[in-house]
Order: sequence, then C-alpha cells, then structure tokens
Amino acid sequence: MVKFIVIGGGGKVAQYFTEHAIKEGHEVHSVIRNDGHSDELKKLGAKIHILSLEDVTVPDLTSLFTKVNPDVVIFAAGAGGKPPGPEVIDYQGAVKVYDAMESSNRKRLILIGAVDVRTRDKGWPEWYDDEDKKTSERVWKAIPTYLDAKLKAEIELHKRKQIQFTVVRPGGLTLEPAGGVQLGKTHLKQTSRELVAKVILAIATSKGTEDLTIDVMDGEGSIKDELDKVVEDGTDAWTG
Repeated sequence: MVKFIVIGGGGKVAQYFTEHAIKEGHEVHSVIRNDGHSDELKKLGAKIHILSLEDVTVPDLTSLFTKVNPDVVIFAAGAGGKPPGPEVIDYQGAVKVYDAMESSNRKRLILIGAVDVRTRDKGWPEWYDDEDKKTSERVWKAIPTYLDAKLKAEIELHKRKQIQFTVVRPGGLTLEPAGGVQLGKTHLKQTSRELVAKVILAIATSKGTEDLTIDVMDGEGSIKDELDKVVEDGTDAWTG
C-alpha cells in the first residue's frame, strides 16, 4: 500500500486518481481549498484536509506532511484561470509544497504540469513538427500567464536536489474514458483526464521515472509498455 497526499484534490484528474488508487488498495489524503468537493471525495474513500494554497504557510504544510507521512506527494492544484490566478497557485503554491517537503523530509513528488512548458527562446524541441509549432503558438497566445507560472514552478523544481520528482505533462484535457497512451517526447495532442490519473498511479507505484518530465497523450500503447520504454531510454521531455 502506498500513502498519497494530493494537493488540489478536488480537480477532475485528482478525483480520477483518488478513485483508481483507492480501488487498488492505496490510501489517499486529499487537500482541498474548501468543502465544495468533500462529499464526493469522501464517497471515494479519501481522507479530507481543507487548506487553501493561497493562504497556507509553509509551516502549516510541513505540519500536515509530518502528520500524514505520505510516501508520495501529488501536486494537482491549478488556478484554471480563476482568482487568485496561476502566479499564486501554480507557481507560489508549488514552491510552498517544495519547501514543506524539504522541511518534513518528504522525497517523492509527482507534479501535473502542461505540455509545451519551456523557455521558448531556446528554440523548438527537436521532435516538434510543423503542426506542433502551430499548436504551441496558439496555446501560448491563449494562456501565457498560466504557462509562465508552470514554467517558473518547473525551473524551481529542478533546483531542488532533495526532491525526487516526476513531471507529468498532458495535452488538451478531455473527459473521454482512458484508452491507449503515448508517453515521453510526444506531439501536441489531446489527453483523457482519466488517462492522466492512471499514468500518475503507474508512475507512483513503480521506479525509474525520478527527475524525468513525461508528456502524456492519447495514443495506441499500454501504460506499462510506454512507461517501461521511457524508463529504459531515460526519455526526458524537459528542455529548460
């Protein structure tokens, strides 16, 4: 059994994760900003902690991590374009979690990022085709504040040598049931939210993805085969 603590447990990906993890016999502690999702999470079997990333202090989070003593921290929080915004939640909130993990000696983190988060003046990733480049330009024009916050959070994460992280980067999120998958360095496509949750669970219950950034898209492969290939090749989609 693995004990998880999910930051931002009320989101759809986080709820799918909670459902699948508990069905497999794991323990899930869900951190949510208010009690808006508490009933459905309790029905899934999660243990609820109400804390707002906007207001919580690092000592508060450190105390929670020490009390719960999770094996894996999952950062699933996101402002979603709503106040207080990506700078406060996706960046500053993530940094609070990093600080609290270090203070409480928690090592393992899985962070839900977003595909195409990168320093753009470094040029295009070598695996992008023309369609990917068009998609990238369109997405960065539509949600620059969100992507900038995600980028800052990931740059900071790469400096934290005490944290064994994996960044999971889905494409455009859908509500379709989980099907096949493509992992690693992928083209910019769509991703089932349920698929993201299942990939996170597979990563969390296996070894070899530490310090890797993994793009997750709908595809044809199985999670096990695709994940085995990423681990064997050391495939890292992070370009800085």
